Amino acid sequence: MNDANEYDNRPAVAEVRLLAIFLAFLRLGCTSFGGGTAGWVYREIVQRRGWIDERSFLPDLAIGQGMPGSNGVNLAVLVGRRLKGGVGAFVAPFAMLAGPFAIILIVGAIYGRVGDHRIVHAVLDGVAAAVVGLSFSTGINVIARGAPEITSIAIAALTVLCVGVLGWPLLPVMLGLAPISVGIAFARRRR
Repeated sequence: MNDANEYDNRPAVAEVRLLAIFLAFLRLGCTSFGGGTAGWVYREIVQRRGWIDERSFLPDLAIGQGMPGSNGVNLAVLVGRRLKGGVGAFVAPFAMLAGPFAIILIVGAIYGRVGDHRIVHAVLDGVAAAVVGLSFSTGINVIARGAPEITSIAIAALTVLCVGVLGWPLLPVMLGLAPISVGIAFARRRR
């Protein structure tokens, strides 16, 4: 119980204005692509701006990935909450989604007119490759910095194998591996 209170009360590294949070997440929403949003949030909030340290970011990342919905939006809620409480938890995902909402309306209209051209498909293939690389890079960073033990690396590798290679649905894999991972962490903490 004490650990949960310690997590909730752990402050952000920097005091940040609400407008700065709005602009940062608006920029993130307008410039990040696909499933790599968590990687962009990490680079912007932890590495570039230093608003949150890695020790605070990694639990938020894990919680965001375990919740239903988009990892990036979940992470925006958690990071916004950590930076400015309930108002931050509203402003960060709102900003992250406002720009893309407008952009997707414009892109949809344009794609309706030029979507049949081969160059458009080549550009989209390039963007998809960049997102896969960013997601892979983020996963490697999280494993290296957050859980260097061999059992944690084995759980991560098993997850990649089951979901990424074998194509199993994420929910059953998570329901199978999460209790094992929690049990290992609990046993390790008791030692």
